[in-house]
Amino acid sequence: MTTVELEELELARAMDAALEGLLRIPSLLEAAAADRPDDADTGGSLLGLGWSSIAVPDALGGLELPWHQVARLAAVGGRRLLPSAMRGEAFVLAPALAALAQAGDSKSGEWLDSLLAGEVRGGAAVFAPGVDRCVAHLPPAAQLVACLRGDRVAVLELDGDAVDVEPVLGLDPGQGASLVRFGPGASDPRTPAAEIHRRWLVASLAEAFGAAQRCLELSCQYATERMQFGAKIVTFQAVSHRLAEMAVELEASDAGIGRLVAGLHQGEVGEQLLLALSHSIPAAARSVCEGAIQVHGGAGFTWELGLHLYYRRVLTIQQELGGPSESARRAGVNYMASMGAGTND
Repeated sequence: MTTVELEELELARAMDAALEGLLRIPSLLEAAAADRPDDADTGGSLLGLGWSSIAVPDALGGLELPWHQVARLAAVGGRRLLPSAMRGEAFVLAPALAALAQAGDSKSGEWLDSLLAGEVRGGAAVFAPGVDRCVAHLPPAAQLVACLRGDRVAVLELDGDAVDVEPVLGLDPGQGASLVRFGPGASDPRTPAAEIHRRWLVASLAEAFGAAQRCLELSCQYATERMQFGAKIVTFQAVSHRLAEMAVELEASDAGIGRLVAGLHQGEVGEQLLLALSHSIPAAARSVCEGAIQVHGGAGFTWELGLHLYYRRVLTIQQELGGPSESARRAGVNYMASMGAGTND
C-alpha cells in the first residue's frame, strides 16, 4: 500500500470515528420517532468535518477528492447513518454551484462560499426522466435545491416560484423528506451535469454498501455473543451460513464499486455497468440488512435495536435508483440492446 493510500485510509477511519461520536443510535432513534431532521449543532459539526466541500474543486475552496475517496467516505456515511440531506448537499448542490460559478455566475459563487461556511443549507432533488416531481431530503431551514434531471442540473431558491416544496412522511423518518415539484416559473435544467450525476450515483451506491456493511458487523458481533441451548449461535449452521452469504454479497458489491470508480478515474465507464450496479448493489445491501434482522431473531424487529434505520436507508436509496423492478428492467433493456437483441419495454 502506497503512502497516499495509507493517508486516504486514515482519513476514512478518522471520519468514521468522528461520525460515530456525532451520530449515536439512541439520538438517531429519537429523531426518527419524532420525524425530526438533525439539529443545528449536529448539522454544524458535520459541515465542520468538510462534507460539503468533498466534490468542490480545490480552486474554489473544496477538497476535490478523487472518485475512490468519494466512494470510501460515502460508505463511511452509510455506516454511521449520515443525514440523507448531506449526500445531496455534498455531491449535487455544492458541485453544481461550483460548475455555475466557474461558468461565470457570480451569484452561484456567493452561494457556494456561504454553503462551505455553513451559512446556507440545501439539498438535491433527482428527477426521473419526464417527471416533474420527486421526493428529496432537505436539511432544516434549507434555502437552495439542486434539481438534477439526467445530465442537466439547475440550482433554485426555495422561496421562489420555480419549485414547490411540501414536507411528507418518508420511509426513512427524520431525514427531512419533502415532495419537490417544478413550479410555473421553472424551466428545464440546462447546466451540463453528467459528472455530477455519476458522482451522486457512486455516493448513493457506496452509502448503501456502507449501511449493509455495518449490519453485517453488528450481526457477527451478536452471533458470537448470543447463547442458545448452551452454545453461541454462530456455531449453528443456519446462522453461520447466512452470515457467510451476507459476506459474499458485500464482497461482490465492494468489487463492483471498485471497478466502477477505477473506470470513472480512467474515463472508461459505460452505461451498462452503471445500470447493472444501480440494481445489484442496492439489492445486495437490502438482502444483507434483512439477513441481519433474521440473525438477531426477535430483537432484530424491535425499534430500540435500530437495525431498521439501516434497512430504511437502504430501501430509500434503492427506490431513488429506480426500485428493484425498474432498475432491473433498465439494466436488462440496456444489456439486450448492447447484444443487438430486440426488446419490448
